[in-house]
Amino acid sequence: MTLQNVLPWILRAQREGWAVGAFNANTLEQVQSIVLAAQAETAPAILQVSHRALTYIGSGNEIRGLKYIAAIGKVAAESVTVPIALHLDHGTESEVLQAIALGFTSVMFDGDKLPCEENVSTTKRLCETAHSNEVCMEAELGEVPKPDGKAYDESAIALTQPDEAVQFVESTGIDTFAVALGSVHGLKTKQISLDLDRLKTIRECVSVPLVLHGSSGVSDKDIEQGVTLGLCKVNVATQLSQAFTEAIREVLNRDDEVVDPRKYLASGRDAQLEVVRERIRFFGASGKAR
Repeated sequence: MTLQNVLPWILRAQREGWAVGAFNANTLEQVQSIVLAAQAETAPAILQVSHRALTYIGSGNEIRGLKYIAAIGKVAAESVTVPIALHLDHGTESEVLQAIALGFTSVMFDGDKLPCEENVSTTKRLCETAHSNEVCMEAELGEVPKPDGKAYDESAIALTQPDEAVQFVESTGIDTFAVALGSVHGLKTKQISLDLDRLKTIRECVSVPLVLHGSSGVSDKDIEQGVTLGLCKVNVATQLSQAFTEAIREVLNRDDEVVDPRKYLASGRDAQLEVVRERIRFFGASGKAR
C-alpha cells in the first residue's frame, strides 16, 4: 500500500478501546521489522523516526536524513498490504515542514523549549500546513524527559495540566495530543507507573486522541490501563533497540570470525520483528487492518 494518514486508524482505536503502535527506527533492518510485523499481525502501524535518528541517518544532516527515510518509508509501505504511516517524532519547525513536503503522513512538533505563547502559535501554524496537505499533526504539552542514561529528578518532571491541555488543544487544532503522565524516554526496564488519575481527568476534558511517549519504561499493567482510559497511540523505541542489539551481540559473541553484516543484522531484524508483533497484540491492534 501507499503511505497512509494514520488519523482514521487512531480515531477508530479511540472509539473501540485499543491503540495503534508507533515504532521508532534507526536502520533499514528496523524499518523492515516494523512493516513485516504489521503485515504478520494484519494491523495498522506507524513507522516513526526521531530528530536524533535523522541526524544519524543523514550522517549529521537532518534534512538529508529526512530524504533518506521518506524514500525508505515509501518503499517499506508499498511492500506490505496493511496501512503504514510515516511519522516524524519530536521534530523542529523546519523538520516538520520538510517532512510534510517529502510525503510524511504524520508529524510531531516539539515546542517544549519555547515560551508558551510561541509554542501555541507555531504549533497552530504548522497544524494548518499539515492539514492542507492531509497530514496528521501531533504536539505535546508537559515533558517526557530524555535523560540519555543519566539520572533524572522525578519531582522536576513537568506533567500535563488538564486545564492547560484544554486550552492548548483548542488553540492549536492538533489531531493527536501527547500527554506527560510520568513516563521517561530511553529507560531499559519497566519501572514507571503512570499518573492514571491525571489521564482520566484529561480524557474527560479533551476529545482528541491521546498519545503515550516513553512506553518502554512503563509497566505493562499501566499501559494496559492507560489504553482502557483513552491512550490510543503508544510509542515504542528502546524496547525495540534492546531486542535488536541483544540478538546481534549474541551472534557476535558466538562467532568471533563473522564479518558479513548480513549474518548478524538479520538476527537483529528477526528479534525486533517478534517484539513489534508482541506489542501490536498487546495494544489490541492485531487483526484491525482486515
